[in-house]
Amino acid sequence: LIIAPHMLSWLQHNIPLKNTIIVKIEEMLQQSIIQKIIQYQEKAGYSCLTFKPIINVLYTPLTYNTQPELQTICRELIVVSLLTKQNDLKVLIKEDLLDYVTCLPWHTSGSVQQRAKELVTMIQLTTDVNIQPPSLLNMTKATVAKYYCGLNKVLELSVPELVWELLKK
Repeated sequence: LIIAPHMLSWLQHNIPLKNTIIVKIEEMLQQSIIQKIIQYQEKAGYSCLTFKPIINVLYTPLTYNTQPELQTICRELIVVSLLTKQNDLKVLIKEDLLDYVTCLPWHTSGSVQQRAKELVTMIQLTTDVNIQPPSLLNMTKATVAKYYCGLNKVLELSVPELVWELLKK
């Protein structure tokens, strides 16, 4: 899934392949495969060590040289992959990314927004964490991440450094 955004520009030029891939991915997303993936991951002993790269892709500002439908499908696949990681949600909480996951439905639309809402609900139901509204600071950081500089930059800079970085643009 992390490689998929890098393939978007290549797929734009191969229309028949792009259309076939989009149809197959949409068919897969319509199926109820999340529980099957969870069972496979449990059986294989799979665990996630960090969620930062995954969440960062969701907060990367949209590029205008890539078709929106491909970006939407990639983001939906990423959220679906998060839905399959029920056993690893403690890592997400430990990395202090819960507020950013809670903000995802506000910064997405369509099917991605629906999957993001499912993710927030799943976290609420499968963990002992009582999800509260994100702090105003984290809501603002999520907005800055989504529309200006991505989540990595927001997480690594202090607020004054982040403001300075935005003023330079």
